[in-house]
Amino acid sequence: MSMKRKPPTGNVRRVISLGNNFRGVTTNKQGHLVQFESEQERKLILLLERDPLVVDYISQPETLIFIDGKGHQRRYTPDFQVWRVTGQIELHEVTVQSRRESRSSLQEREAAAQTICQQRGWRYVVHTDQTLPSGFEYSNLDFLSAFRADVYTDAESASWWLGVLKGRGQVHPGWVLSQHRQDLREDILLNNLYHLLWHGKVGMNWHQPFFGQDGFHPLVHIWLPERGAQ
Repeated sequence: MSMKRKPPTGNVRRVISLGNNFRGVTTNKQGHLVQFESEQERKLILLLERDPLVVDYISQPETLIFIDGKGHQRRYTPDFQVWRVTGQIELHEVTVQSRRESRSSLQEREAAAQTICQQRGWRYVVHTDQTLPSGFEYSNLDFLSAFRADVYTDAESASWWLGVLKGRGQVHPGWVLSQHRQDLREDILLNNLYHLLWHGKVGMNWHQPFFGQDGFHPLVHIWLPERGAQ
């Protein structure tokens, strides 16, 4: 999608080009277009997509106006607005920790946004490159996010995975797959496993490698989460 077009519905502006920044548009869990203008923002989108307590979210939601310490009027557009199942509304900002610590202007706008959110009964949340996913967690989120859609749901495959995993604790997915019935297609089983992992129906360690050179990593394990856990 051309970045010269109007911003998506509900967005007050288009994300901007900063030279070589990582930017783009994706579709969220409610089918709404969401923008990102850095890889860190995309990481947050992956977390919001996977969080079952997040109902919806939009990017570039509104421009806040506040007075800085020198009496000047300033404008600030947070990165995302988030709606949770509890009814809680949040504004989220993504930044670089070193920049956040060294620039007083960023500290002022955070304080102003915090005050505005408190007045509204909202929450203001700041994420940094130090708190957002990295390494294997990010690569796992990146890969499995492609299977989050319901098109990868298959009732028979899901029943098979959950049935084989029941009562077995942590097992290697390759071993589980070797037990599959011949009438179940392996590609459909794999797609469904990735879907179950993304939605927390099957557990894994997101901080460890999931794939190795020849398929599943030798040390990866999957399991059925305890009831009530994601």
